Amino acid sequence: MKFVLRVAAMAVAVWITTLLPLEIAVVGGEDEWWKRVLVFGAVGLLLQLMNQIVKPVLTVIALPITILTLGLFMLVVNWFILWVAAWLTEYIPEVHLEIGGFWLTLLAAIVISIVSSIVNGITGSKD
Repeated sequence: MKFVLRVAAMAVAVWITTLLPLEIAVVGGEDEWWKRVLVFGAVGLLLQLMNQIVKPVLTVIALPITILTLGLFMLVVNWFILWVAAWLTEYIPEVHLEIGGFWLTLLAAIVISIVSSIVNGITGSKD
């Protein structure tokens, strides 16, 4: 149940980020409202799976440079996760995550992290 809440929190975070002028957009399911919700859910699922599977590996690999930069390199890791998720959505039919340049995508990754943390705190899925 916690995984489903985390996926929903990630989908809400992506949706809120697409409302901001950060050159990030989710394309697909524009004809029906429930299809649009499923598209955001698919992007949220992909990002949550990447955060649970790929991010711990990247964190261990990037540990020396993360220590040298006092943790700021984790922002680049978050950007990389978002970039890989956008690349992977090109292979999912009817779901596509479009991202902009490096700096706006980095800011979008920060916003997604903050909003998903807030929503996870509200729902209690981060216990």
